Amino acid sequence: MTERRLDRRGAPLVALAVILLAACATGPATTPLPSSPQPSVSAGHEEAISLRFEIPSAPGPVKPFRGEMTQHVFLNGGQISMFFELRNVGEEPITFLNTLYDYEPQQLYTPVVRLEWNEGGDAVYTRAGRFFPSPAVIAPGDSAVYIMGAQQIAGSGTPGNLVTHIKYCPTRGMDDEAGIPVEVADVAWRDLGDGIVEVSGTLVEQVGSLRRHAPSVGVAFFSADGSFVGAVVEPADGEPLLPGERRAFTMRGAGVAIAAIADARAFAVIP
Repeated sequence: MTERRLDRRGAPLVALAVILLAACATGPATTPLPSSPQPSVSAGHEEAISLRFEIPSAPGPVKPFRGEMTQHVFLNGGQISMFFELRNVGEEPITFLNTLYDYEPQQLYTPVVRLEWNEGGDAVYTRAGRFFPSPAVIAPGDSAVYIMGAQQIAGSGTPGNLVTHIKYCPTRGMDDEAGIPVEVADVAWRDLGDGIVEVSGTLVEQVGSLRRHAPSVGVAFFSADGSFVGAVVEPADGEPLLPGERRAFTMRGAGVAIAAIADARAFAVIP
């Protein structure tokens, strides 16, 4: 087994808050595949494939509310991982929501993400394995993340459209409570063999929150050239993180190009 450690502290989440929803601006949910040809993939396919998609701001004059996304998709060892950077490029705070929330009122912050096969069918269609620290209000110039830990590839074919049910809105609110950001320190990883990576670190609660929920943790890995090479996500279960508490965590996942890891970005939130 090999182990790597990240000496610097993991990136903390941006500040989170809740204000009232005024209106929504919906960006495109379907993002076409990059123009370069892609090889055929199957559930047992071992070759790593990295895809990058851009969802720009809506066309037209600059408006106070404006968001955009860079989306990274990594297929490796029959698994799919995702890392999205969600940016506020407008002049007012925004939040990112499930585009289907009008029809799914109990799933405002559990968006569906789907990677299609060009030949028909879906490589993945899921809400699972997700780190998405919402409700979150992102200040102008700041960003948030969506991370999906490895999910099993279904079927086979050539990767096609990425369909992402995430949109930006001016604000949300109602009875929603903002997530509490948690600092992540001492991030390290090691290869357990058989394509499994183990990630460890320390959660540091610095806000003094009394919320009795367990934290959710997401770690995205990158190669030396900055390419996304997989992710591990731990949902919010287990014991609550107490005010001012420091707690070690360990989690495991598949689908990561472990030998290529040069950097890790770790996030945690108390939902």
